Amino acid sequence: MNLVERYLSKALITYTLAVIFVLLIVLGFLEFMMQLGKITEQYTLSKGLLYTLLKLPVYGYEIFPIAILIGALLGLGALANHGELTVLRVTGWSIKRIFLGVMKSVFILWILVTIIGEAIAPKAEAYAKKIRGEALNKDFSIGSKHSLWMKEENRFIFVGKTISATKLLDIKIYFLNNNEITKIIYAKSAEYKNNKWLLSDLITSNFGWQDKQINASKEYKWQALTYQKHAQISQSITMPINPKLLQNLNLETRYMGIVDLHRYISFLTQNDLDAEPYRLEFWRKIASPLVIFGMIALVFPLIFGSQRQVSIGQRVFIGIIIGMGFHLLNQIFGNLSVVYNLSPVMGAFLPSIILIVIALVLMTRLR
Repeated sequence: MNLVERYLSKALITYTLAVIFVLLIVLGFLEFMMQLGKITEQYTLSKGLLYTLLKLPVYGYEIFPIAILIGALLGLGALANHGELTVLRVTGWSIKRIFLGVMKSVFILWILVTIIGEAIAPKAEAYAKKIRGEALNKDFSIGSKHSLWMKEENRFIFVGKTISATKLLDIKIYFLNNNEITKIIYAKSAEYKNNKWLLSDLITSNFGWQDKQINASKEYKWQALTYQKHAQISQSITMPINPKLLQNLNLETRYMGIVDLHRYISFLTQNDLDAEPYRLEFWRKIASPLVIFGMIALVFPLIFGSQRQVSIGQRVFIGIIIGMGFHLLNQIFGNLSVVYNLSPVMGAFLPSIILIVIALVLMTRLR
């Protein structure tokens, strides 16, 4: 960056960080107020405060597009009010050059926020729910409300309850051969150790068919079901699920990292489960750079298109309206793509493309 680009970046980053800080204070306060209503002897005030603090990385990642929009409106708007952008244009800086200079700092911010959203936010969200779930005597994964089925080529696996990411209860494994059940394993519990699940207190039931006949006559034959049952203390097996995936089962799609989403989509697809909401969220994360680009592109017509003084309050109001409008548009297209089985790629990218087209059309009218 040259001196002018660093100056533009300083204004943008300063105001954007200030907006994020204010929004996080507001969201954190509201979240803490909600947790106060759940305080018990086990779920103490300190745990409620810790839960709120762990939610902040998630909130920061979610509000970044709106924060960068408002930050750009405030930062560039302040420069415009002081005539500094006019001076830049007089000295030979075109709107395109100013835009590219601003996008350099936006790209740096986006990289930092993406790292937080992909590496820190999912873990913080999972740990926050673990703390609150254990304090309220609830499971922090899906086990308290729903059972879990898994399917492989020759096995069906049922998990009755998930105690934690490494502890399962009431496991049943059905082994099939030519679409016939040949063996059933029932285990009271399973614990994840050494990259395998260790079944405890299990009972194995084997099924088979044996030909029978009367008086050695070949005309009177039938098949008799054979059944054998034996108990074991423990046995190690592999299952198409691991602790990390179990933790992801409890996270909403928008909290999951892009790598975890890809793995979870593969898991759902292999088990013939609905993965469309997760595909939509996956492609939304891929489309996030376009969202940021469109937000910044839309700022320039608002800044350079009006030469009169505009107050900070007006710019904040404009930023909120644009951000809420885009969020509503994004939700509508996404939900329609899921409900009507449309391409999740279209549902994720179309709102961003519309935003960019509108911004570019407005920018072409600037002198």
